[in-house]
Amino acid sequence: MRVTLIAMLLAASCKQQAQPARQSGDVTEIAVTEKGFEPDRIETAPGQQVTLRFTRKVAQTCADAVEVQGDPVRHMLPLNAPVDVKVTAPQSGQLAFACPMNMYRGAIVVVAQ
Repeated sequence: MRVTLIAMLLAASCKQQAQPARQSGDVTEIAVTEKGFEPDRIETAPGQQVTLRFTRKVAQTCADAVEVQGDPVRHMLPLNAPVDVKVTAPQSGQLAFACPMNMYRGAIVVVAQ
């Protein structure tokens, strides 16, 4: 009985998927953890001004900076200090961001309203 209950709980938790963050002109908080960027997908309207607030929570990571597609600036991410990165979402598709080694990635995804 106990094994069956544990199996059912594990199966239920595996079916739950992380929901993307919705962006609507406000600041979106993105934590940099041992798993990478959380959340790693932000949905927004076409052409929307987006502020991503990155906070690095772990010391040992290659994500000590973030690079945004089309932005020539490498934004350094000091430990436990929020860093705001302002971008404008494209009219369609997505705008990618990643750590300098491109191991951790995320995207701002344009969705129809």
